[in-house]
Amino acid sequence: MSTAKEFVEFWLKNSVHADEQFSVRRGRPEIDELVRRLLTAAKDQGFAQEQIEAQLGGDIYDYIRSSIDSQNAQETSRLKRDP
Repeated sequence: MSTAKEFVEFWLKNSVHADEQFSVRRGRPEIDELVRRLLTAAKDQGFAQEQIEAQLGGDIYDYIRSSIDSQNAQETSRLKRDP
């Protein structure tokens, strides 16, 4: 990985997926756990939390929440197209 943002995008693609369509949307505790896991993996790759936040332009929690919301919207659209 060459940048912290590229690492985060790779990690999200491989570690975080849309919520189950018939279950409750993930809340703060579940996202906080994802942030913890991401920071642990990032540290193992030599990235500090500050580097990640700087490259993401803000809060890691908000970035992951936005990623999940986007995946949920894509999945909802897919399910509407492919009943």
